[in-house]
Amino acid sequence: MKPYQLENKKRRIQKKLFLGEFAMLGFELSCETTINDFARYDTFVDDFIDYVDSLGLCFGGGGLELFEGFLCCTKRYEDVTEEQKAQVVKWLEAREEVKSVNTSELLDANYF
Repeated sequence: MKPYQLENKKRRIQKKLFLGEFAMLGFELSCETTINDFARYDTFVDDFIDYVDSLGLCFGGGGLELFEGFLCCTKRYEDVTEEQKAQVVKWLEAREEVKSVNTSELLDANYF
């Protein structure tokens, strides 16, 4: 997909397309886990979603041994901050089920 050019778009159109100042930044997350049964997985995911929700973020993704997805803000036109990203990584690294954590740079949630 070709990136949109901003110079030929009015502010109203940029807002509708989430471009320029209206872009929403988030990040991809990937972590290896030792989870191999669905009971532990449900507990881990419930705890993770509760924590992410407390930071004002939302998550889309999943997986047992390779847990991956995308995180972005729940509020419209807000970006994930580097501080929020670091908090998520720190929380995951503190869990005994998690072997390693990898994240991407902040990306445009609508066009990555």
